[in-house]
Amino acid sequence: MTSHAKIGAAALLLLVIGGCVAVIDEPAATPQASPVALDRFRPAASRVGALTFRGALDLTRVGGAGGLSGLWVAPDGGRFVAIGDTGLVASGRLEHDADGRLVGALGVKTRPLLVEEGESVEKRRTDAEELLRLPDGGWIVALERDHRLLRYASGEDGPNGIPTPVPVPPMVAEDGPDNGGLESLTRLADGRLLTIEEGEEDSERDATQPRRAWVSASPGAPTQRTDWLPMGYRSAPRYRPTGAAALPDGGAVVLERRVSLLGGWSTRIVRIPANALRAGAVITGDELARLERPMLNDNFEGIATRPGPSGETLIYIVSDDNFSGFQRTYLALFSLP
Repeated sequence: MTSHAKIGAAALLLLVIGGCVAVIDEPAATPQASPVALDRFRPAASRVGALTFRGALDLTRVGGAGGLSGLWVAPDGGRFVAIGDTGLVASGRLEHDADGRLVGALGVKTRPLLVEEGESVEKRRTDAEELLRLPDGGWIVALERDHRLLRYASGEDGPNGIPTPVPVPPMVAEDGPDNGGLESLTRLADGRLLTIEEGEEDSERDATQPRRAWVSASPGAPTQRTDWLPMGYRSAPRYRPTGAAALPDGGAVVLERRVSLLGGWSTRIVRIPANALRAGAVITGDELARLERPMLNDNFEGIATRPGPSGETLIYIVSDDNFSGFQRTYLALFSLP
């Protein structure tokens, strides 16, 4: 039981003791996916920056889902796989209406993510932050704390079985921040891999120094650490990169997150052009959209893309609720013309 739950339970107990209150336990309702507006004060709102809102779902605790940090969506939009930083794999089917709006999630289920030693309950071993799908149907998962990349065999409902290691970029395992490792990982259109380190939370550093990033020297998974070529990624001040996904033109979109006591959560979706993804470059992306109050927002950490039926790119983002009663698991869809 979390500390918040304990406080709530204690308060209820005091109420019961103070006045003879009869409490009847009722079975908890099974959580179901429910639609969410972009702006609850303007339900018809559909534009944010360069993106068009195409629907969102509240998936909090649906099928046991929570703490989701990495996301993959099938090219036809029919299935999704997400991984969580508690060592969780979530999968299910997605429903879109005739206009292509995201309207439902069915058959959502969760299971443990196996690591090298099998199932583990150690947070350091199972802190999964990002995943990508390989052309052969396999998966690569990025984990932090014990910083590593793990490759899994083909599985339609996500990474399964005992994985094999993929070399991480130089110095990541040695000096990567415990809670700021390889949060962003994607396979680009030309087959190369891109990864970005979330880095330490430091407002002065955020404004002056780029975060570490790498791109693989050739298509496919690296076979040695020197296959990773160093780059830099400059996020907006006080924002941290939490996810990346490929664009069909060879570029990528990066998800950035900021949180403050006064402003709450803020999310940026940033586009990186293909010609910027080269060794030695320091990247500053172009902001496509920014989600801030009163718009839909939470701790968005996962991002995925797929082609739309009219040439647009469809962008999905998912939030990590940290299994907190004060946060939600949202899955939102936007389109980029």
